[in-house]
Amino acid sequence: MSRPAGRLGWFLVWAVVFCDIGTSVYYVPGVLWAGVGPQAGFYVLATLLAFVLLCVKEVETTRRFPAGGGVVAVAERAFGPWWGCLAGQLVMVDFFLTVSISAACAVYYLEALVPLGGGVVGVSVACLGLLTALNVIGLRDSARVSLVLALLALGASVLVAAVGLYHRPPALLLERAFAVGVPETSPWQMLVGYGGAWLAFSGLESMSQLAPAMRDLGPTPRRGMIAVVLSVLVAAPLLTFLTTLGLPPEVASAAPERLVAELARDSGGLLLEIPVVLTAGALLLFAANTAMLGNYHVQLALAQRSFLPEGLVALSRRFQTPHRAIILGAVIPVALLVATDADLLTLAGLYAFGLLGAFVLGSVGIDVLRWREGERGARFWVGVLTSLAVLLAFGVNLVAKPMATSFGGGLALVGMAVAVGTRTGWFDRLLERIPGFRPPVVERAGAAIQSPMEARGMRREGDPPGVLVASRGASQKLFREAVDRARARGEPRVYVLYVDEVPGLFFPQLAQPTPEGLTVLDSACAMIRELGGEPVPLWVISHSAAGAVSDAAEVCRCDTVVVGATQRTFLWQAMRGRFIQELLRQLPSEIRLIVVG
Repeated sequence: MSRPAGRLGWFLVWAVVFCDIGTSVYYVPGVLWAGVGPQAGFYVLATLLAFVLLCVKEVETTRRFPAGGGVVAVAERAFGPWWGCLAGQLVMVDFFLTVSISAACAVYYLEALVPLGGGVVGVSVACLGLLTALNVIGLRDSARVSLVLALLALGASVLVAAVGLYHRPPALLLERAFAVGVPETSPWQMLVGYGGAWLAFSGLESMSQLAPAMRDLGPTPRRGMIAVVLSVLVAAPLLTFLTTLGLPPEVASAAPERLVAELARDSGGLLLEIPVVLTAGALLLFAANTAMLGNYHVQLALAQRSFLPEGLVALSRRFQTPHRAIILGAVIPVALLVATDADLLTLAGLYAFGLLGAFVLGSVGIDVLRWREGERGARFWVGVLTSLAVLLAFGVNLVAKPMATSFGGGLALVGMAVAVGTRTGWFDRLLERIPGFRPPVVERAGAAIQSPMEARGMRREGDPPGVLVASRGASQKLFREAVDRARARGEPRVYVLYVDEVPGLFFPQLAQPTPEGLTVLDSACAMIRELGGEPVPLWVISHSAAGAVSDAAEVCRCDTVVVGATQRTFLWQAMRGRFIQELLRQLPSEIRLIVVG
């Protein structure tokens, strides 16, 4: 029986999204402290209702566009293709800054335990280099890693909040909050604080990017988002109030990059600070990794719409990962870290344009789609109010943060210029001059490639069990074994399977095998014909090669699977898993596995 294409249940969806959005609590209190002082908590509270309503729209976006694309797909459907392209550019600006901020903040937290002597930029760049290399090779199952980190981080946040409240009772915090008040704050300053507080909820856009990997689009996104909202409601306002009202002003001013660590030290000493710093550092680095994944999905959505060259999102022949898209998603954040000297307040100041611009297009786009579908009830008008709340924050930040407007607008304009060049063919002609940028075109001759379900439809009642051979190369010894076993049962057909194994949360929408897969299948079919067999080429794309082989054997009613002895390196096996051992665990007991050395 075949498994569903998606593999993420609501718990893993929560983990991935919380690993992105939940990291904001580690740096937003310090950023808001620098801008609005001890009033920071009030502004976070002021944005909570709009944030929750925006979450409802994000779930709707996930369901409407199961192939992913998020705000790109929404803006395209609502306003036209070029608005979708603009939305993609804004989200990419958002992801670039997420990577930079998360990496820098992780290092600032680690510096609380290990003084780096001004080496924050170098260590941050090194961390991004490591993440890039791991993603190019291919992380096997980053969703489950995010689950562990999300649980640890949420636990650490709750523990810090509990210990902080023990030392600073709610009555004391309320007394200080009322003492601060807002009577001397001008309306414009209040609007600036409101606009800046949206940074506390960055990362929400990653939900809709996970749609292709979700188990279903019914309860999974809804339950996942409910868990995200509850987690954020527990962590963000409480820790913001505790850090900005509970810490001495001189401490908050001296280390705004790591206020949660300072709160942990002030409340529980090193015994509490160490786990907080370690979980914060790990979670922030993983948030950078999640943003790299999200950036790839946006690039894929734009490439599918001919706004980016397809070669940019092509898979590596060796690792089956979108190596160019991954590298692009790291190069610009590295440049930002170097240009700003990893100054967190400067990086956060640049954030607003892309984040809120994408929120506006996504929210207003859903309103437009609801209007076209004839919706005029309470849900529609609540959605309109949500859009107005986000639009207000975006407009305020356009004026209040000219540097963010210039940077984000400039980067988006460059992206739009690339889109125009790609649509007109100019950019493609330029890239054709770069050796190896375009994937090779494979001329095919032979049987049509099928899915396992299509091949099953060719079998007749009473046919003997089949033989399936899975290979990533051309080995005559391997194919001879398969042909001999098929002949022994009077069955000339040999099923030849190639799996494009895509690691982690990368899920490209491939309509046919990669060039490497086409080459392998054609060579395998030619050898099987030479040996007197009748090849039936099969292809699937999967996160698990072992699972795909097991599924194909069941679907095609094969009782024998023939594979070659693994030639994967130790690093490959550590990152992707041990294929033969996993295949043995997943194959039904009635199916024999033959390993040809």
